[in-house]
Amino acid sequence: MPERQDLDLIIEKINKKFNEFKETNDAAEEQRSARNGEALAETQEKLDKINADITELRKEQNQLEKIINRPKVKNDIEMTPELELHNRAYEKFIRFGNGETGQAQFTDEEKRALAGTADTDGQFLVPIDFESELIMNAYDMAAVRPLCQVGTTSRDVVQLGALSKPTVAWGKRAIAVTEQTLDAGGMQVRIFNLRALTLISNDTLDDAEADVMGELRDAFEMALAEAEDDAFIAGADADTPPGIMSNSVVLARYKATGVADAIADATHNGMDAVQQLYYGVKATYRRNGTFAMNSTTEALFRALKNGEGDYYWEPSMQAGTPVSLMGRPVVNPEGMADVAANSYPAVFGDFRSGYKIRDRAGMTMTRLIERYAEYDQVGILIKKRTGGQVTLPEAFCPLKVAAS
Repeated sequence: MPERQDLDLIIEKINKKFNEFKETNDAAEEQRSARNGEALAETQEKLDKINADITELRKEQNQLEKIINRPKVKNDIEMTPELELHNRAYEKFIRFGNGETGQAQFTDEEKRALAGTADTDGQFLVPIDFESELIMNAYDMAAVRPLCQVGTTSRDVVQLGALSKPTVAWGKRAIAVTEQTLDAGGMQVRIFNLRALTLISNDTLDDAEADVMGELRDAFEMALAEAEDDAFIAGADADTPPGIMSNSVVLARYKATGVADAIADATHNGMDAVQQLYYGVKATYRRNGTFAMNSTTEALFRALKNGEGDYYWEPSMQAGTPVSLMGRPVVNPEGMADVAANSYPAVFGDFRSGYKIRDRAGMTMTRLIERYAEYDQVGILIKKRTGGQVTLPEAFCPLKVAAS
């Protein structure tokens, strides 16, 4: 398929560019050693250009991998007569409204099918196949969600059960019950509303051949994926799920770069801190650990190497193998902080063990007619309900840009 060929080509370009990057970076280091820490301007300019090119190619690689790995959810849902009826009625609703204007003639069966899916606010629930496909497509376009444990709920607040850490004793020795054991309890995941708005022209809605539901799915899936990524990794206000990098217990586990405003300097090669991140979580979590950082930060780590001159960052060797740092995958939630004094630009950890996501079933769409009538367009507002919570802070170790 074309996407697979395109991905192979991009990976080949990245590997070629990275070889050029290593040669140029090695030359720049030699020049800095001979010229009091300063490389030739043309060498530095060439190095920065190659690094920027790799960063852009990495973004293309991420996007193509998401498209190629996109599951065909619709094929897994049995299209019963009831679902077909609801889908037909729902598309009429999206195209023409509720039918009271005379633009669309609903059959009595279609009216009953549509009315039977109204939520407590009177909004119509989207068809199950549309919701499933939108969620799964957004899932594969996201960086954080695929790494975490995801479940569904019918509640606004999810109570997660919790066990205390078992205490052990050999032989007939008494097992002590600690205060920590007695305090063990559940954890709550609050469900939040995520809304997205797109405009669609009346000409498209009137066109019987137009795939309206497909266009809406394509319009919303990337927006939902990006909004969720930002929230799950860095959400910090009252209207979003609390993110990993806003959890005070996670942040307290930080390892410092050793440099006040950078990841490396003349006396800190930058990899010492990365190794501390890696070993900052227990072996149980390291085995499933992933480095997370935005694309700009990844570009900075690309130049780091060990005392033998080996680079820690490695590109994909072939489609299906991830970019890695110290042998562990790297993902790029773009909502993470850039490198700056006192920022937390990277984190390593076992996301599946440490962060839980809960989706509440029942996605709705609302037609906004009058607000955009003068533009001959209809607003389509979608509402999804989801939440997330750090459940095991010890599964993460963040990097802080600080001297200590």
